[in-house]
Amino acid sequence: MIISLVGKHSKTLLADFDTAGVEYEVRHPQPGVIMNAGDAVSLAETVISAAAVVIVAWIKYAPTRKVMITLPDHKIVRAEGRSVAEVEQLLRAAKQVMVMDAKKSDHK
Repeated sequence: MIISLVGKHSKTLLADFDTAGVEYEVRHPQPGVIMNAGDAVSLAETVISAAAVVIVAWIKYAPTRKVMITLPDHKIVRAEGRSVAEVEQLLRAAKQVMVMDAKKSDHK
């Protein structure tokens, strides 16, 4: 499964994955290719349960954090307000996952 990281603050999810021992592989955009997201991470099927726990906790930490999951029928659902079991089920069915933290920059 591939998770797209949108915005520089979305990378805080990776620190939480590290803390929880969730293994992932960072996939940097191909040079010269314009993308609508920054980096992406690849998760093995075996870590989806642990990733769901981390994602639910990550979302609850700040209201600016969003996780959108695109299902095979192209329906987009948000992970906010869902249980770990629900998020795990959605991740297992996901066609695409996008993570973003809309936290405003401290720079003026």
